[in-house]
Amino acid sequence: MLIFWYSIILITVIIILFFVWYRERYALKVKKYSICLANLPEGLAGFTVLHLSDLHGKRFGKAQQKLLYLIRQQQFDMIAITGDLVNKFNPDFGPAVELIEQLPDKQVYFVPGNHEWTTGFRQREKLVQLGVRILDNKAERIGKDEGYLWVLGVDDPHTGRDRLDEALKAAGEEPGASPAPRVLLAHSPNIFPEAAAAKVDVVLAGHTHGGQVRFPLVGAVFTPGQGLFPRWNYGRYQSGPSTMIINPGLGESDLPIRLNIKPEIVLVTLLPADRNQERKIIYGRGC
Repeated sequence: MLIFWYSIILITVIIILFFVWYRERYALKVKKYSICLANLPEGLAGFTVLHLSDLHGKRFGKAQQKLLYLIRQQQFDMIAITGDLVNKFNPDFGPAVELIEQLPDKQVYFVPGNHEWTTGFRQREKLVQLGVRILDNKAERIGKDEGYLWVLGVDDPHTGRDRLDEALKAAGEEPGASPAPRVLLAHSPNIFPEAAAAKVDVVLAGHTHGGQVRFPLVGAVFTPGQGLFPRWNYGRYQSGPSTMIINPGLGESDLPIRLNIKPEIVLVTLLPADRNQERKIIYGRGC
């Protein structure tokens, strides 16, 4: 009889652990940030970026329908994908194609991650065919002369391919022009000190997966490229006038585990700050 009850308890524990494992990996979350910029043109007030990262070949329902259903409920003006659409252990590009082909009709910008390069970045041609703009150390202007911003992208910092100086040069302003906001896309957050030194307004990064496992009070214990107790692992960071948002991503690498860090889609909204005051950051409530 004792063996019977031990078996019941063991089965119950296994079922609970499986439920937690599945929920942490597939229970999608929407995270919203507001960033106030003193140099934001009035015509771009409320400009919102949908930020996706680190899919790692993962599917959310048949043909990504669960993920797409959540995305279609949001309002945004452009889409930024900060690398690692594939997984180096199984470089199936199908899940990423399913997602990109069905995204709302907004321009998609992409920067490569280390998993793209581990697999030789064979996905480049298909991304271009899908209309994705690849910003590997490049920049593009969004908006019109009376109000625009720059979207910059660097190749993967984790593998040493980033050339921020080239992207900044591509976003060079004409002499005498008012400085336009600059939004930088990078796979790894390790670019942040260099970006902050260049006074880039906004940095959107991924790579860390938020640590994949987070503990109360401690947060992430380890991330690739930073090691134990990483300085930049999840959420919002500030350095002078520069703000960085780290997306914990949608998928996982190495181990298919998440704990206290669910997969996220991120919305970043740019709002005009009071030009008579220093730049202000107000979480989710405008400026």
